[in-house]
Amino acid sequence: MVDTAHLIPRSPDDPPPSPSRWRRALPWLGGVLALTVVVGGGLWVWKPWRSQELPQSACWSALSKDDLKPLAGKYGKATQQGAARLQTPAVPDDPANRSDTCFLDWYPDGGDGSRTFLSVQVDPALDGIDADRAKASAGGRPVATLDFGSGAAGLATTETSQRVQLYVRCDFQAPQGLKATPYVRIDVGGNLMDGASPAKARQAYADIALKIARVAATEYKCGNQVQLPATAPAVPELSKS
Repeated sequence: MVDTAHLIPRSPDDPPPSPSRWRRALPWLGGVLALTVVVGGGLWVWKPWRSQELPQSACWSALSKDDLKPLAGKYGKATQQGAARLQTPAVPDDPANRSDTCFLDWYPDGGDGSRTFLSVQVDPALDGIDADRAKASAGGRPVATLDFGSGAAGLATTETSQRVQLYVRCDFQAPQGLKATPYVRIDVGGNLMDGASPAKARQAYADIALKIARVAATEYKCGNQVQLPATAPAVPELSKS
């Protein structure tokens, strides 16, 4: 039996006793708990399991996922509708494989149906840019002219939603019954997803129109040398009157 009343006291020169295993683990455990709180809180805000899903390729393979990101919101799922190859007026229609329109629909997590967040239409500009500008500006609606260089022209409108229309000079062979026209029109627009930036979406429409124009020039077999800029011009903000 140890006589606790006569224990030899510790010398001041003796090294301090080592902390227990639990005390040594306290700082490490505190860091783990802090990290868990931060990560958990971030996941609650970010919710990666609900992040926007975008197709890797869309609209006749002209667009990539990066082209669509400026249009995407925080939540939901996006899918493409439309044919795999661009239809040209000089070629007979084959609904199974060809189309002059491309739609990408957004399915919100709330389950309130789908909305088209990107629509692209390619067709001959039968009426011409001046007639389309006058029609778009009817009733005092704002329209901006976009400078795409000497071989193309563009319009930005707000009716019925924010849109960009690109007119490309293209001498293509028109089929019988179709009025000959020297321009192909690429019409791009859509409805913004929740959380998408309107300014970024406006610019994305112009960038997308330019990419689609390059595909259209090839498919239409333009007889002239199509002139398109390397990048799209800046699209100004347009306020509805």
